[in-house]
Amino acid sequence: MSLSSVHQRLHHCILSLREEIARHPDGRCRQPRFDSQLFRAKGTRLADYLQEIEQNFQRLCTEAEDLTRSAWLAERLVDQIAALQREASTQQIRTWRERPQRNLRESKYQEYREYERRLQAMIDQREQRMALAETLAVQQQLKKDLEILEGRMARCRQAIRSVEWALSLRSGSESE
Repeated sequence: MSLSSVHQRLHHCILSLREEIARHPDGRCRQPRFDSQLFRAKGTRLADYLQEIEQNFQRLCTEAEDLTRSAWLAERLVDQIAALQREASTQQIRTWRERPQRNLRESKYQEYREYERRLQAMIDQREQRMALAETLAVQQQLKKDLEILEGRMARCRQAIRSVEWALSLRSGSESE
């Protein structure tokens, strides 16, 4: 993969991350969100960490001569982007948790659906890795991981069904 295509892919990831963060509320919290090994920023807003990612991307683009440094910085950027994407995807869940208790069932339902979506992404990833695995030991480990994830998915879907059932009972009693 050429250096310019790596830069383009990283730039695309950063742009989509910026859009994701813009869709959510400020996202403040009391303490820094990430380990100091991953981010130097100590802010409490998602935008603080996005700014560091953008600065690192600019540094990567300008310091292309030192291949060792560029490779390290590119790997760090990938890790930072992945961490911030995970954090941004949980913002909706966090806001549901902060709502008053009156909508507890609806928020639980949405929370479980988000867990289901994330579990499905993890299952898809393991299946892709298993298709590309070269050794039997790696395949066996991935198979074990898949079984665990599928068990979690079954429990998650059961929780979704129970909340749906409770919601249908509530909506039936409200219409009477």
